[in-house]
Amino acid sequence: ISPLLANIALHGLEEKLGIKYRWDRDKRRKAGGFWTNTTSRTYVRFADDFVVLTESKEDAEEAKTIIEEWLSKKGLTLSEDKTKISHLSTGFNFLGWNFRKYQTTTKKTGLITLIKPNQKSIKKIKGKLREEIKKRRSAPQTNMIKGLNPIIKGWSSYHSGAVSKEIFSELDEYVYWKMQRWGRRKHPKKSREWISKKYFGKKCPGRDDKWIFGDYNSYLNKFAWTPIERHTLVSHDNSPDHPGLIEYWEERKRKLSEKTARNRLSAGRDKIANRQGYKCPVCQQNLGDYNNTHLHHIIPKQLGGLDKYDNLIYLHSDCHHSIHALGATKPEIQKILKDGVKTPTKNRNKSQKVQTRKSKKRGCKENMS
Repeated sequence: ISPLLANIALHGLEEKLGIKYRWDRDKRRKAGGFWTNTTSRTYVRFADDFVVLTESKEDAEEAKTIIEEWLSKKGLTLSEDKTKISHLSTGFNFLGWNFRKYQTTTKKTGLITLIKPNQKSIKKIKGKLREEIKKRRSAPQTNMIKGLNPIIKGWSSYHSGAVSKEIFSELDEYVYWKMQRWGRRKHPKKSREWISKKYFGKKCPGRDDKWIFGDYNSYLNKFAWTPIERHTLVSHDNSPDHPGLIEYWEERKRKLSEKTARNRLSAGRDKIANRQGYKCPVCQQNLGDYNNTHLHHIIPKQLGGLDKYDNLIYLHSDCHHSIHALGATKPEIQKILKDGVKTPTKNRNKSQKVQTRKSKKRGCKENMS
């Protein structure tokens, strides 16, 4: 059954389980209140995968019986492989995460529920990285970076809302040793120190890390560079199709878009995006709305433009192609680009100036025009 059909078929299951909500007014909140679950059961669903949380094993078994009877009327059955009743102390897996209670000294109960990437998901990403490295083992360094970066960014972004910091560091170490081995294959007679010096170093301005794999044109991202930011739950049953909730979804989309853009940009590049309010000055849409962005010189390099923050701006790739087709040096286009950034500050601190000089020397270039 397709995810879309599953979504339709499972609509109404929450009501069948007897789960009800109450609106509690609270003037301190922007929405004026919040919805509270008034029952002992909680139901969470994503496409055809769902979890029912209860307060006892007996209630869980009763909920399972209700679900089986409800599904049978629709010609559906529960998957025997995926369906199980477990206690939070042993945990359960859902959507690539493991939900489990751990002992802690920070809570009065002595227990805390943590959501972490599960072992199956970790094993899968290691396998994917291993296969990509194997496929490119004879390729140049830049080609290796190009193949691994989307995998690292995608996985770390997906798990950025969970307790993933420790796992991110573990995966960075895994990739590091894989790259060391790749270097030894290329230079079997060279020492580890020689390989480290050739392929690793402070390759990206703004990051005080001497173990970045790369050259002066590109570098390999690290899992740990993705900040941990908790997911904001959608309020109650708010639907994107509800005509009265347009403002709610636009605001939510804007915040998520800015978060996506911030996570995708490195420390140095984030300063450029921040100056332009995380928006493309051509289409006025958030940078996070699209996967591809280009770094553009406001004053073209052939006219004396430099690789400085004040002369760089992010554009969506389509917008970038458009302004070059129209003529990037035309006064009206120059005005659009210059109006898209805040007035550069002359009183930047010393460290920022040092980073700017480094970016001029080393580059960390990304589709620069």
